[in-house]
Amino acid sequence: MDDSKLNELNTEKHRLILKKFVDSGINLTPFILDFISNLNNPLEQANLIIKETSFIPKFNGHLTKDILKTISNDEIQRALKRLSLKEDINLPEQVSNEIDANNEKSHILQDINKKNQMNIISTIDYKEMKAESNQKNVYHEKSLEKYKSPEKPKKKELKIKPTESAKSSLAFKPIAKEYSAEYEVLKDPTGKIHTNGDYEDFYNLTIDKFNQLSELMKKRGDTFSATNINNVLRNSKSQELAVIGMVNEIRKTKNGNYFLTLEDKTGKINVIIRKDIEDQEIIKTLERTIMDQMIFVDGTYNPGEKGKKGIMFSNNLTKIDIPGDFQPEVSPDPISITLISDTHIGSKEFEENLWNRFVKFLNGKIGNKNERELAGRIKYIVINGDLIDGIGVYPNQEEDLIIKDLYHQYTKASELLSGIPEYIKIFYSSGNHEPVRNAIPRPAVPKKYIEPLISNGIKCIGNPAVIKTNNVKTLVFHGDSLIDMNQLIPGLDNNNPIETMKELLICRHLAPIYGKKTQIAPVSKDWLVIDQIPDIFHTGHIHIFGMGEYNHVPLINSGCFQSQTEFMKSFGVKPTPGVVPIINLDTLEPKPIDFKDH
Repeated sequence: MDDSKLNELNTEKHRLILKKFVDSGINLTPFILDFISNLNNPLEQANLIIKETSFIPKFNGHLTKDILKTISNDEIQRALKRLSLKEDINLPEQVSNEIDANNEKSHILQDINKKNQMNIISTIDYKEMKAESNQKNVYHEKSLEKYKSPEKPKKKELKIKPTESAKSSLAFKPIAKEYSAEYEVLKDPTGKIHTNGDYEDFYNLTIDKFNQLSELMKKRGDTFSATNINNVLRNSKSQELAVIGMVNEIRKTKNGNYFLTLEDKTGKINVIIRKDIEDQEIIKTLERTIMDQMIFVDGTYNPGEKGKKGIMFSNNLTKIDIPGDFQPEVSPDPISITLISDTHIGSKEFEENLWNRFVKFLNGKIGNKNERELAGRIKYIVINGDLIDGIGVYPNQEEDLIIKDLYHQYTKASELLSGIPEYIKIFYSSGNHEPVRNAIPRPAVPKKYIEPLISNGIKCIGNPAVIKTNNVKTLVFHGDSLIDMNQLIPGLDNNNPIETMKELLICRHLAPIYGKKTQIAPVSKDWLVIDQIPDIFHTGHIHIFGMGEYNHVPLINSGCFQSQTEFMKSFGVKPTPGVVPIINLDTLEPKPIDFKDH
């Protein structure tokens, strides 16, 4: 083969390798490009380098000789050793060191030996290739520019800039860094949810749930007339009465009317609501009413004859709900909170590329001016459960795992989280994939697993929890009950989690029905009652992003960072990974960022 054809093949090989790195947001010098090209199976080696550098927390996108030394590949390490023994290679010092991301202008290779120059692609070819790459990633800036050396005007050399320019990195001045983290965990079940699982525990849980919900119901002005059920049953004459009770039974009669049985601590009463009632909104409420919910009814009580129980014919039925004029608290400071969940680190389907884009966004390395400003406001991140994929959570899970050890999953999680700027406070609440009990409420993950996270200053809490950040209260609930609610109530769907979240607020309970797939621990206090109206309500679990509002309360289901597994596919779940919601605490205005488009 003549020299011209050999040079043409080498140039095309360089082109393919460089394109792989540019598409992955990694910059490299001509020397490093030449080094990789001379390896066996250079494209496979390039894929390996791209994958392993994504695990390096402090990797800034500039591939150097020192970075290559950390790659766990024998051929690369042998080649580096051979390279160090060659006396005829004299690489300038500034190329062998990592490029300082804080310098306004990157140090560029000024001179290279003839062997390297022969294999460098032309500036024109690179620009064409870069234009193709930009169609896939709008945040990649021009990485190479043509320049001519005054000593050798006929020579073309390759000038490589960082994917995110040093100038734009310097321009990133996060305002959140100027504010201290002011937070308080108002609600956390950790250490307070002991149970023996006997009858007494179940009874105490039910009584506490009734007491809390009835007190919330009684705070409404239209429920003052309510009396206990036993007082109603004592009446021997027909009269107008009202009661507060939990639904013990609900069904439609043959005629299409609704039949309910309500109970309180004094007894049970039967209620009939006719299908042709004037206010059809009540029928809509009934259609979304399930067992164990607290409701208020008023109507005409007719006592039974000849020892039969009486019955109430009702024209009105309401749930506790939150007031329509509720005004949430806001922060006096121009900072934001980011709500994520279901990263499932350790799973083969963990979307690490999307995560890395998220971290680059937090560091101001991708995005336009407005998005970098948005990133600079982020002061808090809440991870609402399922940070890791765990072990043995569902059948044949090991087939979906790339990291099959809990401790190693948390080590990997710590590495990934360490890329987040230090001024951002991170909260981590447990989910159903964590090494804690599956029944809710859940404690925080035991310290023996999460020591790397704690060492990095991450606040680990149980679930559900309420976190107050700069005056704003966020209710954090992983969302175990969402699937039960969607299966029981017509019109609710996994693909629209916001409607289900509204129902939980209306019921003022995070798992209104007992005894379905949602496991609820029989503890003496019901931690699932929404006793305080949150300023933000955050769930996860179903891997579907959703954003909305109910009575001025922002509702966020934060989606995931995991693509569809076979287990999800069996349930018909099509996840929406990489969509991250950010809420301005001073306005409670949410803004989603889809990192699949970044």
